Amino acid sequence: MKHVMLFSALLGLAAAPAMAAPAASAPTQPATQAQTNYPTATFMGTWTVRAEVPPFIVAGNKAMGPAARLLVSVPEIYSATIGESRFSLARKSGSVWSGTQNNTTLTFTLVSQNAGQIVITNTNGHRVDVPLYRNDP
Repeated sequence: MKHVMLFSALLGLAAAPAMAAPAASAPTQPATQAQTNYPTATFMGTWTVRAEVPPFIVAGNKAMGPAARLLVSVPEIYSATIGESRFSLARKSGSVWSGTQNNTTLTFTLVSQNAGQIVITNTNGHRVDVPLYRNDP
């Protein structure tokens, strides 16, 4: 019995430093999500919501750098509502292009190489969100 008590005491002393050690601290800075930089050609092509709706057609000019533009043709079903049928977009980040035409702003965000989002906002408060997928033949 004496040995069991001694063993218990030694075991308790051996475990005490491990219990007293501070817990591993969490990283102080949250991991930043990497911004994907898509080339201009990735944005070009036809993009649609579904087969019944005519596609948005996105083309690019030949300029490089800050002069590069995407030219977006808006389907009539949307242009009748927003009042604009064409937009010229400038790059805002690696996955976002945006442009304003007569108080209406169109922002095209690439979620992946085959999925995107167009947000059309007007200064009068109207907003249209259009989730898109690539519709190239």
